[in-house]
Amino acid sequence: MKDMIMSYSDLSSSIREPWHMLLFILLSSWTLLLCVAPPATWAESDKITIYSYSSETSINNFKLLKMEFDSYLSRFGPYELQPVKKREDFERYTKGRKDCLLLISSWHFGNIGQTYSLKPALVGLRNGKKYQKRILTGRGASANVEDAKTARIASAASDLHTKEALSEIFKGKDVADRADILTVPKDIDALMSVSLGMCQYALTTEGSLEDLKQVNPFLHRSIKVVAEGRKSLLLILAFPESSGKVRENMMKLVKIVQHMPLDPDGRKKIKMFGLDGWQPFDSSDKLTKGD
Repeated sequence: MKDMIMSYSDLSSSIREPWHMLLFILLSSWTLLLCVAPPATWAESDKITIYSYSSETSINNFKLLKMEFDSYLSRFGPYELQPVKKREDFERYTKGRKDCLLLISSWHFGNIGQTYSLKPALVGLRNGKKYQKRILTGRGASANVEDAKTARIASAASDLHTKEALSEIFKGKDVADRADILTVPKDIDALMSVSLGMCQYALTTEGSLEDLKQVNPFLHRSIKVVAEGRKSLLLILAFPESSGKVRENMMKLVKIVQHMPLDPDGRKKIKMFGLDGWQPFDSSDKLTKGD
């Protein structure tokens, strides 16, 4: 056995060829890594999932979204993101759960917040603002609200969310329910569909119209705002009422999400939701408000 053991000095002196040196470096590095940086282990009971569903946009790459967020959140603990495509599935997964956070639109929060005993923790920011306004736009000087009632309207929001916004703009639920709606992935797609003649009108946020100005100034000049809705808060990160260790773990994750914009990698992740920052929810914040 003694003859089989080679000392570190013996091993070093035995290195003659370049491939020997490379092998020696790799083995040494791996040994050092195992000694000083053992893999972190987390208790399954500490796991917190962020369930996300947006009634405002149609996210079409859930796999990439989850992969990017999971790679970031897992650095801090047993945390993950679970985006959900359908509203009914999202509500079935989260109803009655205490070990999760919910990332939803302010419109959706207003619909389920009380039933699900949710408390708002953070509100998203875009260009330093936490409120957005829905606008109805058309192309050309002749575009008007009355014409829009019987025309095709492009929207990135869910069908239910779109019809509720149109109900406010058209001042009538029946008219909104009869609207011909084309669902697209993003607000910018809704505006572009008007330019391509696929739709006559687009329901978007005012921020997306500013984005269009940067992307296509010529098209922007041809777009006319024919009506405006009320302002509403951007995405809300909420948590269900809980206590003890579960609440403690949820609050840890809230802090991690809140500080994501301070880290270049974290900032890149939240841009996938169209945000560039977070702000703690204030008691004076209103889900919707007039000008």
